[in-house]
Amino acid sequence: MQVFPNGDFSVRTSLVETFQSTMSECFIRTVRDMLGSAVTSEVRRLLERNGIPPRDIASRFDEVVEILTHSFGSSARVLVYKTVASLYEEYSLRPSFGFYDSLKDRVALLREKVISDLLKPRHSLSVDDSIYIATR
Repeated sequence: MQVFPNGDFSVRTSLVETFQSTMSECFIRTVRDMLGSAVTSEVRRLLERNGIPPRDIASRFDEVVEILTHSFGSSARVLVYKTVASLYEEYSLRPSFGFYDSLKDRVALLREKVISDLLKPRHSLSVDDSIYIATR
């Protein structure tokens, strides 16, 4: 477990929660941009019918991928790839991986980098900026 100054594990928790929220937002945005709002609504309903509410999309992303693959076939890989690439871009990192690379590993690597480097997503107001200010 990452140790932060003064043993502040709430920073880590905040970063993980923000990461998961950002990943969920990237997924929904990717589906909407690629397939439209009507299909996005259907994908949300499909996930909820399978026990995955919107707030759990990131934490249960492996299951989301399985459900999408079952529903869309191998073309679900495009949605997953675009979601992960969008997530990297949200953290101002170049998605330097290929379409057939292990996307699960790429998400895990990014999550660890976010925690260790205290990375903040571009469009997030939920991360307390005070964690980015060095104290003496």
